[in-house]
Amino acid sequence: MENEPDTQPDQFPSEKSWEELAKNLVRAEMMKRGVSFAKLPEMLEQQGVFDNEPNLRNKVGRGRFSIVFFLQCMKALGADWIQIPESIEEGAAKGGAQTLAKKKIPPSD
Repeated sequence: MENEPDTQPDQFPSEKSWEELAKNLVRAEMMKRGVSFAKLPEMLEQQGVFDNEPNLRNKVGRGRFSIVFFLQCMKALGADWIQIPESIEEGAAKGGAQTLAKKKIPPSD
């Protein structure tokens, strides 16, 4: 058939893998900075985002949030550089947040 991709859809990360990666990226940045879910609402308030600890735990725990929320979290946490792992599955795996938190941030210029 014309215009069909050469690869099968199951060769790509699942939507669930992307959600797990998103969750783990936020959690990794929190770990790097020693920020708990109890502290995160205070930090987000400085960005004009008002939410409470249980809601933030649920939102991050699901891994289903907007890019706007993701960027607000990264800004609140002071992240100015985010590394997306080459292997989405590795970053999405159980313990992925810990793995991502251990990654070295590239040196400043």
